[in-house]
Amino acid sequence: MPSFTPIPPPPTDLQQLDSWLGGFTNWEKQTPLWADRRALGPSRCRNLLQRADLLPVTGPSIQVAGTKGKGSTVLWLEALLRQRGYPTAATLSPHLYCIEERIRIDGTELVAPSLLEGLANLHPHLCDPEQPEDSMPTFFDLWIALFIERATNAGDRWLLLEVGMGGPLDSTSAIAHDVGVLTTVDLDHRPILGDTIQEIAQEKASIARSGKPFIIADGEHAGIALEVATARGAIPCCVEDDDRIPAHVLFPQRLNGACALAALESVANMAPWNVEEVQLAVEDLHLPARLETIAGPAPLLLDGAHTPLSLAAFVDRFETYRDGHSGSILIGMLADKEIKLSLAPIASLDPPPRIITVTPPSPRALPAHTLSEIFDQFGLNTKTADHIDHGLDWLLKRAATGEPAAATGSMHLAGMIRSQWLSH
Repeated sequence: MPSFTPIPPPPTDLQQLDSWLGGFTNWEKQTPLWADRRALGPSRCRNLLQRADLLPVTGPSIQVAGTKGKGSTVLWLEALLRQRGYPTAATLSPHLYCIEERIRIDGTELVAPSLLEGLANLHPHLCDPEQPEDSMPTFFDLWIALFIERATNAGDRWLLLEVGMGGPLDSTSAIAHDVGVLTTVDLDHRPILGDTIQEIAQEKASIARSGKPFIIADGEHAGIALEVATARGAIPCCVEDDDRIPAHVLFPQRLNGACALAALESVANMAPWNVEEVQLAVEDLHLPARLETIAGPAPLLLDGAHTPLSLAAFVDRFETYRDGHSGSILIGMLADKEIKLSLAPIASLDPPPRIITVTPPSPRALPAHTLSEIFDQFGLNTKTADHIDHGLDWLLKRAATGEPAAATGSMHLAGMIRSQWLSH
């Protein structure tokens, strides 16, 4: 029987971090996704936190689950809390540019030396010496433990936790939340979470805790989420909108903001936010690659949409954005998404836009030519770029003629496009 190989110390140079993190299981990146994920529940993360003497956490905690809108809701929570001077620690997933974005202390992304310091502090506790193989943390276990270590190091703070893909089995569920939130639920990660929106909602809503508020965003999933929360003894509240949010804030951000307000105001003795506070929070809110119109050589509508509902929202915004013109869209998708369901709203556009497909920078990427073939099935002619840079050059040329330009797909792809567009 092979002996356990100890986990090497984390690097002292950020450039070596990806290689070191590669030694930890990342079940979201596995293709196909491992169906027996229950062995990778939150117990390993909880045990790691206990070994590192990081439990119980101090300060109120809000856990945000869902398919889309989770990261935006966390950023809404952060912006609202900071209007009142509350210190915050937030964890987000995924990142656009670099992994440091995933942890924010008081609205500021973690700097590299702080990240490496936290990992060095955690390293002695990563495995239980009595059963090292069975206690080996996953990447997400490690990351949530790092988030709690950095938040604890910074002092008492509101903890704002974005769930990864699931719910009660997610590493964030190692933290007993004071308020739970369920944002929009859509078809995604079906091999792990369920075949229907109702099944996925039931899984994600199971983060609801007895006696604790549970905020549910309006949508097809709301009914089953309400049933699950009630059965678990939580205090559910369904949210549709909030008229304190300025009129220029559109769906889906209106819904995310309304959920954030409801979550904060469900905390005992928390005074309601007034209209001016909400307005100031909106002015401070930065939501990159979330139906964002950015400048550069020409305007670009950019979104990390990759599910049926999020691409439908992207198409709704694009319809207004293109203002009667055909418009041009760059798109890349991951192979484990609901491709045909997601692309249907784009195929319904009249007049049809000009489209170029690219291959996202991911081992789970759907090849650009395969994506073009799927568009062909909808009767749409597309161009195929053999490199993302070539697709971006094509989009820049279209935008230079005054044609409305947009890009969508995975968040990592959106981050690459955003960086390159703004650098031109």
